Amino acid sequence: MNPWPPLILAILGWGASNVLSKAVLNEGLDTFTFLPMRYAIAIVAVVIFLVGTKRWQKSGSNAWQKGVILGLVNMALPTMFMTRGFEYIPATVGSLLIALIPISTVAAAHFVVPGERFQFRTLPGLLVSLVGVGVLIEGGDAVVAIRSELILGVGLVTVGVIVAGLGGALSRRFARETPATQLVFPQFVVGLVALMIGFVIFGESTVTPIDSSVWWLIIASGIVGTAIPFAAFLFAAELNPASRLGATGYIVPIIATLGAIVFLDEVFTTAMLVAAALILIGVFWSEKAARYVPSPGARTTA
Repeated sequence: MNPWPPLILAILGWGASNVLSKAVLNEGLDTFTFLPMRYAIAIVAVVIFLVGTKRWQKSGSNAWQKGVILGLVNMALPTMFMTRGFEYIPATVGSLLIALIPISTVAAAHFVVPGERFQFRTLPGLLVSLVGVGVLIEGGDAVVAIRSELILGVGLVTVGVIVAGLGGALSRRFARETPATQLVFPQFVVGLVALMIGFVIFGESTVTPIDSSVWWLIIASGIVGTAIPFAAFLFAAELNPASRLGATGYIVPIIATLGAIVFLDEVFTTAMLVAAALILIGVFWSEKAARYVPSPGARTTA
């Protein structure tokens, strides 16, 4: 199977996800109300896809054990942190931070994926990216009036990036051990349950009626921004090394940033342009310096 189509679908879906999420948040919904709706719609879409394409496979206990981990680490937690961060910062700023996922993924793979070792020669690229994050924060006052909200939003998204990197590395490891078609459903179910618990604990006590236009945004977020990219990423994880999976992190922000400018009328400042250049250069530098060494029996493609 060609390794690129599922990876491209994941990239396009996650790029759209950032824009759709911010659009929903702009309509007044909070993170813990929005995300369970989004994931419930995503589960329905995934089941229809798997059954319709005859890819449905019964998930055994081993797949459910992995699904519990992926549902939390690869879906619920990073999505929660990033979406919550987007309540305080524009999608343009948040999307640029997501470019750090490749470095986070490769670093996590060093500990959880046999044969995929983190190379210390990638550190200069990491430092360049961190300088870019500093520029992004310093220049963020032009688009976020309250600096404390800027710091909070950047911090939340950054935590989400770190957790997402671990989730990406674990997806790579588990998908080499268990067919992706067995992992998709458990992962989504666990993610939804975790987010529903989050709604009970942190959600707003009263939810105002949702307009039909907002419902369409939520549905699009569930299908285009959640079901497609997460399912596609699991299939991609069967065929691609962690370093290539991490590449989604520096393509997604470009798509998301352009989408935010076009569809959300967000401002892209000179400081953000400099920050974007530094972050992407640093990530690309780290990616080029990293060396993928497959372990015996690893399923890989060139």
